[in-house]
Amino acid sequence: YMRKILLYKLTVQAQKMIEAGGISKRELVRRLHTSPTQLYRLIDQTFYGKTIDQMVRLLSALDCTIDFTFEKIAI
Repeated sequence: YMRKILLYKLTVQAQKMIEAGGISKRELVRRLHTSPTQLYRLIDQTFYGKTIDQMVRLLSALDCTIDFTFEKIAI
């Protein structure tokens, strides 16, 4: 469950960064050494067959830093 939430949030952030412009999808494909089909899978928030590592690499290719916050769940 937590993995899916994290993948969703990373994907939405990647979509926002792509929409903001600056780097074309063709350039992202080149930077990631992947295919256009794979890039479209990575930016699809309903596709959970991707890994967190792939999303970190995508956001890195978008010149975006990632910072995680850890909190203890109150029971």
